[in-house]
Amino acid sequence: MYATFGKESGGGAAEEIRLRQVAGPGEKTLRLWENEPEGGGYRVDDDTPMRDAGERPSFASVLTFAGPASDAVKQAGDRAHRERVAPAMADFPGTVRVLGLWDPRARRQLVVVLTTSLESLEEGGKRIAELPLLPGEDPALLPGPDHVELYRVES
Repeated sequence: MYATFGKESGGGAAEEIRLRQVAGPGEKTLRLWENEPEGGGYRVDDDTPMRDAGERPSFASVLTFAGPASDAVKQAGDRAHRERVAPAMADFPGTVRVLGLWDPRARRQLVVVLTTSLESLEEGGKRIAELPLLPGEDPALLPGPDHVELYRVES
């Protein structure tokens, strides 16, 4: 599966999630595609339904890891998500879905977290920040996001 994230228009996506910035005028659309869209896009490396997967999301946090990320940083981030963050957040109230998007050309990543409330985003972020590292995890390979944006989910 693939994704595009921005203001571009065009039909044919398998799923569209329209977003309106919480503290600003910005609007973007996350489009999910069965095949790589013309002009490229992100590869969907992770699409995890969370505890409240049956609920309609109301808010989204988009974390940008600008890159370019080395193979070691990408692997460390994937491991951190798979073995530490996702298990800790699997039963977190209000979390609907997490998507990990990877741009292999620019070697950058977006993580989109969909929740039922702003409180879920805030409390979930606190929980993640307090998680202890796993044995063998190198904090130098886990730089954290370069940018975080908050959105209301419009559709």
